[in-house]
Amino acid sequence: MQSTLSESTKQQIALICRAAQLILENGGETYRVEETALRMAKGFGLKNVNIAAFPTSIFVEVDGHMRVTRINRRGTNTTRLERTNSVSRSVERGEMTAQQAQAELEAIAALPGLPLWVQIAASGLTAASFSLLFGGRLSAFVVSFLIGMLVQLVQPLFSNMEMGALFGCFAGGAITALLAQASSPLLPAGSVNAVIAGGIMPLLTGLLMTTAMRDTMYGDLVSGVTRAAEALLLAASVALGVYVGLEIAAMMGGMLL
Repeated sequence: MQSTLSESTKQQIALICRAAQLILENGGETYRVEETALRMAKGFGLKNVNIAAFPTSIFVEVDGHMRVTRINRRGTNTTRLERTNSVSRSVERGEMTAQQAQAELEAIAALPGLPLWVQIAASGLTAASFSLLFGGRLSAFVVSFLIGMLVQLVQPLFSNMEMGALFGCFAGGAITALLAQASSPLLPAGSVNAVIAGGIMPLLTGLLMTTAMRDTMYGDLVSGVTRAAEALLLAASVALGVYVGLEIAAMMGGMLL
């Protein structure tokens, strides 16, 4: 059956998969992935198109021709999401050819993320701001800011590891707890709790859980449950890291909270 498809049709299917992959890899919900793919299929004039997206794979079938795309990484990049969505709409309206769409999708994939220093500064500011929300004072703000930056600084060390996200969250929680306890002489009474709570906030997966809920509400139950389980597992890794950090601090003469 695959031999009956023209090379141009195969190229169009490959482009549909590429666009769907970019949406899924950069934080898009499952329904958005399928919607984007269907728009492009309509723009290319393809009939009998079936699309199924899951957090780790995308299946596209056109007239018996099946293409599977494996998703190996996931993150959040709203710029890539917006530009990929724009490409799909342009293709649907007939304003962009397959060749133009391919060039634009490859340009989108090559877009760099935020510089590391921006991520580090943002993490520090997020941690510091939440420490104030949890009752910390100026000293807690400063300590949380430094801890948040350090935690983000070590995250790239885990990016290429198997289960790197889990280890990164665990390490971040442990570092936060250890440094918060080590800084306790510099903090007012009760501020260690605020520093730990603020320090782990950049590690928590609120956006992933929100996406899981949206998938579930749209009827994509497999994706919703999978994303929710991933979010809970990452949160558990952070909590375990904090516990281990507190235990180590206690063994070194600190005080368990």
